[in-house]
Amino acid sequence: MRAGERIRLAVALIAIATSAHADYKDSYMRGKRAYEDGDYAKAHELLQQALSEHAEPSARFNPYGKVYTPYIPQHYLGLVALKQGDCAGVRTQWGSSDNRQIMLQLPDIAVEEEKSGATCAGKIAANPPAETAPAKPPVAEASKTLTPPVEKPPLRPEPAPPKVEPAPQKPVVANESVKPAPPPKPIEKPPEKTAPPDALVQAFEQFLSGRYAEAGKINAENYSDVRARFHAYLVRAAAKYTQARMAGDDALLQSARTDAAAARALDARAAPDAVLFSPAFREFYGESLPKP
Repeated sequence: MRAGERIRLAVALIAIATSAHADYKDSYMRGKRAYEDGDYAKAHELLQQALSEHAEPSARFNPYGKVYTPYIPQHYLGLVALKQGDCAGVRTQWGSSDNRQIMLQLPDIAVEEEKSGATCAGKIAANPPAETAPAKPPVAEASKTLTPPVEKPPLRPEPAPPKVEPAPQKPVVANESVKPAPPPKPIEKPPEKTAPPDALVQAFEQFLSGRYAEAGKINAENYSDVRARFHAYLVRAAAKYTQARMAGDDALLQSARTDAAAARALDARAAPDAVLFSPAFREFYGESLPKP
């Protein structure tokens, strides 16, 4: 083979390798986007393609530019299976050794898998196998030998009890000195609880599905209700904290600390829910005390 032909062949092989390397990144990012858009069939196809091209997960993945995000195709394949009601698929994807190892580096996403996986366990518990009714014992056959009935002596009629005349009732005389009892006080109904704002519910759903950038856009200052504003600051702090840990962004981490301090200033006794938020964020939240 001539030198020029070898050079052309080497260039062609490098181009093919570069194309395959970029393809799995493109398939993974498009698969994530399809999952977020609710197109689960397309998401499964793209994520499975990315997994077959590059099976090793990564906590710090650079798809393009200066953007960093975890490369966890099996995590998202499990979420797709969960949306499609395929609990066996959820266990297959999330129970793999590669996925379990990478979750040790991503505690927030590991908590999401634990919480979402409980849905499958709940479905199994909600549909137990039907119990069969116990078989009735066989009815014993009647005896062929019949015994003649025993005649009972006739009963004597009992004398009727004497009639008792009711005693005459004395007329009740009203006592003018006794005051009538006051009417009962009406029972006050407790104030009805208002439903949380739709934007706040949406922000929590975005946070739990891993869409941290969207959850971090909620404007807590829009809410006049103290509880709604507290939860808006809380979910915004959690979303920014998770993004900061994934990207190593100190400015975003400081912004998360400011939001956590604002939430604690509204309600110093409240704490993040242990089911919705990771232990790392709850510890971070406890350290974010407002300055006196």
